[in-house]
Amino acid sequence: MKKLFNHFNEIDISVHEFDKVEVSEFEKAQYKKDLREQIKKNSSQKWTKGIAAACLAIGIGATSLVELSYTTFAQEIPFINSIFKLFSEKEYGTTLVGYDRFAEAENMTVESNGTTITITETLLDSKKLFVSYSIDTEKDLGPIALIDGSFTLNGEQNSLFHAEHDIYKIAHNKYVGMTTAILPLSHSIDEGTFQFNIRELSNPENGDGVQGEWDFEIYAEASDTIVQTVEVPKSEKNDLNVEINKITYTPYSSIVNYKEGIHNEMLNNKYNVIYSELLLKDDLGNTYKSKFNGGYGNSGVTDYMITFGQLHPDAKTLIFTPVFHFKNLDNIYESVETMQLDDIIVEIER
Repeated sequence: MKKLFNHFNEIDISVHEFDKVEVSEFEKAQYKKDLREQIKKNSSQKWTKGIAAACLAIGIGATSLVELSYTTFAQEIPFINSIFKLFSEKEYGTTLVGYDRFAEAENMTVESNGTTITITETLLDSKKLFVSYSIDTEKDLGPIALIDGSFTLNGEQNSLFHAEHDIYKIAHNKYVGMTTAILPLSHSIDEGTFQFNIRELSNPENGDGVQGEWDFEIYAEASDTIVQTVEVPKSEKNDLNVEINKITYTPYSSIVNYKEGIHNEMLNNKYNVIYSELLLKDDLGNTYKSKFNGGYGNSGVTDYMITFGQLHPDAKTLIFTPVFHFKNLDNIYESVETMQLDDIIVEIER
């Protein structure tokens, strides 16, 4: 992979060689999600102009390149007590800290076409199902593998918002994975039966992989939760606003549903990517890392869900800082501009 990046950096491409193309609303939404994740990444993960230009030239998404730039997920590990714990100890798994204490141990194994997948743990937080698994295969899937399959709730198609998959190599022909199945953002459940049907594992570097039928049925009960309906004024500035609607407290996380409003015509004309994020601290001065879970909307109003780490037990007040980001898709070298709104103060009910 390092050679691939070196090759990209050696390519001398002028940004003027590229023509502007129409971008669909779906592509804009996906770019917002990718850009949101990139902004949260450590500042040491920087792009060069050569890489960025090569991304456009050969059609590789920025997120894909960043994911592929990680080194091997872990060294030789003879026995994994908890894949949840393994993920939580990595920088990109910080919002999973403490989840392993509440995860349900599983031992569901399916072998197909010479590859064995074992589901080791599951956890339902009422809005998301987390599934950890190990993979034994004779195929080289690269340092970060891709998965192709489907996830449904109670056998109903389109019953979930979407699913996210992270699979990393830990040893020769051995991988660990974490899949997060997210319910529609306004929904929550106390229990349910999930169908996880995997059809292919592949190496994103060369497309090589293995096909098969790995079918799992997972019954899960949600952790204890407290749901707080939030009734505080929205934060507004320059026809931009953020309003927090609901907070779901679990023993290991806080899940926030909030609404974003963008009604500034001048900004809409100047930028074709505008989105918000929430920063969180409490009255004790603690700050919390977050994981963006997705959003949907139209006509300038978007509903989002974001998960923060476990709250300090003595915290009484949450202080949310909305920050808007502005970017143009047709200028990949232009920096992201930001605008901070007034804090939103929420007294904790739990």
